[in-house]
Amino acid sequence: MKNIRKMISILLIILIALAFNINFSMAATTHDVASEDDLISAVQTATNGDVINLTANILLTKPLGITGKDITINGNGHTISRNVNNWTPEDANATLVTAGGVGTKLTLKNINFRNSQKYGVQSYDGAYVVLDGVTIADCLFGGVLVNAGTVEVKDLTLYKNGQSSNNGIEIAKGNGLYNSDNNPLLVMNGKISSTENDNVVYIAINDKLSEFEVQNTENTVNKIFPSDGKVVITDENNKIVYVSNTTDKAQIAGKVYRTVTVVVNEVNVEMAVEDGASISKEEVEAAIDVKSFGNYTLAGIYSDAEFKTNFDFATPITADTTIYAKLDPIPETPAPEPEPEPAKPTQDVSPKTGESVMLEVSVLVSVLSIISIVALKRKEF
Repeated sequence: MKNIRKMISILLIILIALAFNINFSMAATTHDVASEDDLISAVQTATNGDVINLTANILLTKPLGITGKDITINGNGHTISRNVNNWTPEDANATLVTAGGVGTKLTLKNINFRNSQKYGVQSYDGAYVVLDGVTIADCLFGGVLVNAGTVEVKDLTLYKNGQSSNNGIEIAKGNGLYNSDNNPLLVMNGKISSTENDNVVYIAINDKLSEFEVQNTENTVNKIFPSDGKVVITDENNKIVYVSNTTDKAQIAGKVYRTVTVVVNEVNVEMAVEDGASISKEEVEAAIDVKSFGNYTLAGIYSDAEFKTNFDFATPITADTTIYAKLDPIPETPAPEPEPEPAKPTQDVSPKTGESVMLEVSVLVSVLSIISIVALKRKEF
């Protein structure tokens, strides 16, 4: 019995030691890199959960690929860009950073991508890429390529990308992926902004891309919806801010939305609302931006153009809807009346008569007489 207890105790000790070693080995490792060679080495040696920290800007002489790993690259505000004087891609992929294959997850944080020969970032054939605090500019083909992979947008800023026209996020299924079971998926989980309004999302027009999907997380700021062969992106007030190009070759999956058109002073402002949801007066007011119309105040939101029936904001939006905003001019405050100047005292300028002159002479003589008497009295003393 004692031997059995002893063996159980030994086994427990061994199991605890093994568990400690497993947890220790699974602890994330941080790799600090300051050059292209450092970055390539860190990617090769990294294991799932590792974080690669950039401590300087990095110029790449060839594309960087990540496959079969779940890692994070934290740019700490630094930039990865192409070395234009020494750029030698080994194959057709000339994107700066590509995550490829099912099971690959790449999180990019606080990092900038500049001047790629093709795209700044690519999610390829089932890979999952998270963009969190990422800016992309001056890439010749486009900013982000969702190439039969998944891209989750947490915080993305796009500048001009593409040569002839802007290309922010391209949804595609390129060469070599015709028989792949993976389709592009774009997930909005935060905010996106762009200095360009055209093709913030661009849908590739080819026979390979037959379907893709867009999704929104519960707390995302910007939302994305499918709409008649295109996608639209809304701001925090459900106002449509970006509209993609249109395709008739691909089916787009995603939550159905309804268009709410707000007519205000003969201007149409379009909002996108998830089917069955409602909107608030505050959202409408923010979407139409009353101040942009001049010196007006919002008098009300109505269901009819004659401003007779108030719109019921509690009503779920289940079909495309038009509502009407009434603006009333703010009365101008009249300028204050100028205060009258105080009256100046008038002077008697009437001509003196003979009697008044004689009176003045008599008074003067009397004064002189008194002065003379006083002077004589002083001499006597």
